Amino acid sequence: MLKINLPVLLVAILAMACTSSPIARFSLENRGVERKNSPLLINLEKTLPAGSNYELVNEATGRAFPAQVLESGQLLVFIDSMGAETAANYALRQTDDEMKSQQAPSINVTGEGVEISIAGSPVLFYQTATAYPEEGLPDYYKRSGMIHPLYSPEGQVLTDAFPAGHTHQHAVFNAWVNTRFKGEKVDFWNQHQETGTVEHVELNHVESGSNTALFESILSHISLKDGEVLEEKWRVMVYPVSDYYLFDLYSEQTNTSSDTLHILEYHYGGMGFRGSQEWNEVDTLNYTNSWNILTSEGFTNENANHTDAAWVAAYGEVEGKTAGSTIFGFPDNFRYPQPIRVHPTMPYWVYAPMVNEGFYIAPGEKFKSSFRYYVHQGEPDEKVIESIANDLKNPILVNILDQ
Repeated sequence: MLKINLPVLLVAILAMACTSSPIARFSLENRGVERKNSPLLINLEKTLPAGSNYELVNEATGRAFPAQVLESGQLLVFIDSMGAETAANYALRQTDDEMKSQQAPSINVTGEGVEISIAGSPVLFYQTATAYPEEGLPDYYKRSGMIHPLYSPEGQVLTDAFPAGHTHQHAVFNAWVNTRFKGEKVDFWNQHQETGTVEHVELNHVESGSNTALFESILSHISLKDGEVLEEKWRVMVYPVSDYYLFDLYSEQTNTSSDTLHILEYHYGGMGFRGSQEWNEVDTLNYTNSWNILTSEGFTNENANHTDAAWVAAYGEVEGKTAGSTIFGFPDNFRYPQPIRVHPTMPYWVYAPMVNEGFYIAPGEKFKSSFRYYVHQGEPDEKVIESIANDLKNPILVNILDQ
C-alpha cells in the first residue's frame, strides 16, 4: 500500500499554488508592537480591475491576507494580526472568488443618505438629504453633510444632530467659526448668525468589498452673502471589525473663491463631535448622565480644554450601557497634535487648530485633514488605542519589489 506523507503533500500543494506568477510583490516590515486590525493602503504602480478577488500571500509561510483593489486604483490590505519586529515578502495574487467574510462592511444608499453596516448592524449614517430641526425651530438650522447617527457596536446612538440648547451642532461635522472673508466675518458653524453654513452637494462614489465599504462626497461651505467659499471632499472608509467599529474620515477643503479665507485665532472650530442627547443636561427630556473625556496626554473632562491631543476619547452611558468614540488625528494633520476644545458643560468637543494662532486658505489652495474613529462598547481599551496610535505614527513599511 502506498503511504502518503500528509505534511509533505500539503507543502507540495502550497508550492504548486504559489508557482503562478504574482501580479505584484511587496515586502512588509513591522517595526514596533504586534499589529491587530490594521488597514494598509498601498499605491499601485499598475492598473488592476477593482474588486475583492485578491489576496496578499506570505511567500515563506503561505499565510494570506484578503486584499481589495479600490476603484481609485489603490490596494487595501487588512492585517488582522502581524507579529512585532517581523518582515516578509508577499505576493499579490488573484483568487477565483471574492474574499469576503461576515465582517465585511456593506453599504446602502437611500434618498436620505448612506448607511454602512457590519453583519447587519449599522455603523454610521451620512446625511445627504437636508435634515431639519424639530417643529418650531428656525429653518436656518437645517443641515446635510454630517454623520448621524453614529452607532456603538451594540446599537446605542452616540451622536446628536440638533441638540437642545445648541441646535447648530450636528453630530460628526466640520465647520469653521471665526473667519474673515472679503473683509467681513463669516461663521459657518453658528447658523443662527446667518452669515454661513455647510451643505452636502453630491455623492460622488460608493463601493464595498472584503476590506472596506466607502463613500466619497462633496460638501460646500457657503457665505450666505457671497456664495461658496470652500468645496470640501469627504472620503469615509469603514473597515471589517465587529467587536468595535473602525473607520477613517479624510477631508480636503479647496478654496474655490477668488478671495483668501482667513481662519482667525479662536477657541473652537473644525472637525467636531456632538455626543448623545443623554449627556446633554439642557435636554430635560432625555438627559440621564454626563460623558467622560480622556486624551492622549492624560487630561480628563474640562481639564482637557485647549490642550494638544493625538487622540480624544468621549464615552458614557447611553440606554443604560457604556459606549463611546475615540478619535485620532493623523500625524500629517496641520499642527499635529492639534489643540482641542472641550466644552465644560455640554457634550461636544472639536479638533481646533486655530486655538493658538490663525491661518488662511488662499484661492485654489487645499486644507487636508484625516481622522481615525475607534467606536467602542464600554470604556476605550488601552491596548486597542496603543495599536491604533502605533499604526498611525509607525505604519507598516511597504516596499514594492515587483509590479
